[in-house]
Amino acid sequence: MPIRQFFHLMQIVDDHDLAEARYAALLAPEVFQPKGWSDFDKRWASLAVIGPDFVLEIMEPSTAEADRNAPLPKFHARHGQHWHSMSWFVDPAEDLVALGRRMEDRGCRVIDPYPPGLAGRGDAPLTLFTHPKDTFGQLEFQALTDHSRRDPHLGPDWTGSFWRDEHPLAIERCSHITTVVSDLERARSFYEDVLEATAFHDEQSGDRRSAFVMVGTETVVELAQPIDTDSRLGRDLAAHGEVPHSVTFTVADLGAVANHAADISVRVADQGSETILLEPDDLCGALVGFTTRRLPGDPRR
Repeated sequence: MPIRQFFHLMQIVDDHDLAEARYAALLAPEVFQPKGWSDFDKRWASLAVIGPDFVLEIMEPSTAEADRNAPLPKFHARHGQHWHSMSWFVDPAEDLVALGRRMEDRGCRVIDPYPPGLAGRGDAPLTLFTHPKDTFGQLEFQALTDHSRRDPHLGPDWTGSFWRDEHPLAIERCSHITTVVSDLERARSFYEDVLEATAFHDEQSGDRRSAFVMVGTETVVELAQPIDTDSRLGRDLAAHGEVPHSVTFTVADLGAVANHAADISVRVADQGSETILLEPDDLCGALVGFTTRRLPGDPRR
């Protein structure tokens, strides 16, 4: 299995500094790549780890007229503030090429966007992006290199125990990332056959049919097809297409979540017996949830 640890979930925002401040109050991320500008990508971005296994990339695309046709400014102009894409590490570099070929054999368009010489790369690609219409939302795969090791959650001694033992939310791990799809069977087939992801649980509940799949070594993705077009999930698909919809963290106590959210003036959008969703308008467009539920058949310890 060439896919390894989680690289990041990317969020497109209007104002990077505002988003970073709101996440600092809510989740206390450990920023390991501070805000920086990429003239190639026409954006400001940072990377931060939360808990044992989740990495957040906050990205503010350029709004300059000269940059409006670049991919990230185009997404921002079309979708506004929203989750954008998921990314994983692949190890070693030659596995990245093999994975790209496997996706192309399946009819998926794959892009190596960065020219040789950029950011120290050689002739072999270090990053591959997929076309979102071919892979049920855009995916990114990054070769695991020595440069990647700046991510503290890749270190052998990393536990992320601060968020479980000291932070008010008592986050145990990322439960799952939900991505909305229009055809659950086709999406599941792609994840299983091309990404070698293991599907371990299927269910229908409320507004969706779902398949939970284990991608790489630590990440569960919920592939969710709406069955109610007027639900939040259904409206997201109608407005934005197949795209990451939410991230949900496992916690021990929903009451602690509600209290902490109230303390920092973040509203609760929806609350059930096992899950709380926070108001996206208070988190720069991101839907973030917390759950006490343990996924049936979850292969992680």
